Amino acid sequence: MTTTQTYEEVKATANRALRRFSEEPLPHFIGGEWVKSISQSVLENVSPIDGSLIGVVASGDEQDIEAAVKSSSAAFPEWANMPGQERKKILHKVADLIVERASEIAAVETADTGQPIRFMSSAAMRGAENFRFFADAAPGSADGKSMPTKDHLNYSIRQPIGPVGVITPWNTPFMLSTWKIAPALAAGCTVVHKPAEWSPCSAAILTEIAFEAGVPSGVFNLVNGVGEQTGRALTESEGIKAVAFVGESRTGSLIQAQGAPTLKRVHFELGGKNPVLVFDDANLERALDAVIFMIFSLNGERCTSSSRLLVQSSIHDEFVARLEERVRALRVGNPLDPDV
Repeated sequence: MTTTQTYEEVKATANRALRRFSEEPLPHFIGGEWVKSISQSVLENVSPIDGSLIGVVASGDEQDIEAAVKSSSAAFPEWANMPGQERKKILHKVADLIVERASEIAAVETADTGQPIRFMSSAAMRGAENFRFFADAAPGSADGKSMPTKDHLNYSIRQPIGPVGVITPWNTPFMLSTWKIAPALAAGCTVVHKPAEWSPCSAAILTEIAFEAGVPSGVFNLVNGVGEQTGRALTESEGIKAVAFVGESRTGSLIQAQGAPTLKRVHFELGGKNPVLVFDDANLERALDAVIFMIFSLNGERCTSSSRLLVQSSIHDEFVARLEERVRALRVGNPLDPDV
């Protein structure tokens, strides 16, 4: 999906959506309520487009994390015992509301991350698709395996593990957060979400949507802050049973070490160094399309970005020359412009 709005319409949407973030500090969401940091600490959120201040954000610490974990733990039994069919209905409602607010989400993401609106529009809709996919899996979330033998009947069942910590990155924050939050909720787990401090705005929108859709108080909590303080408090909390993280490999290693004393399960999507190989029997036009997309989409700021291009020697010069033409034709400009 690409936006159907004009440049001026996108800017107007972004200005309306961002106004709320400039009027007062963006709070945490704990136990069904929007709250300030216990310490009253805040951090600045600056747009990478022009360096302008979007607003200030509550910066959490161990006290805020423990309040969120306590809320998440208290809400866990009821959510875990809710029939999967009921969780499915709620999560489909989340998807419906994401679609309704997709233009707003995309505009906010673009201002917050500097990513082109054409990609953020698709990412917002992908967030809805993620919730629908995992919503449909909710009724079977407890299904295990039956392993009969001649003398025994062995079987397994699956149970939600408990409160889950979700830490998401700044490059495509909304879509990637849905990728981790939706399956946790579908399985019957509760969530404490710590979004990237560089792009926290869309996490607040997702939180609003979840609450409006009927996700009970305490099931989904949001704590803003920096990784070294807020993130670490989350990964070291005894009440958190698993951590889902998207980010760089070094940080993933640290999170694994921080969670080891409490035997946390981890689900990581870390960095990559991905080559593209082009051989002389390739359709060069299609190969060029793929290379341009894989290297330059999302500004190249993605773990699946292709950072190396290996071309067979017999077509090297031709391919590189044609690639140079494509690169020179790329339009660079304000990411709120749908033609960029």
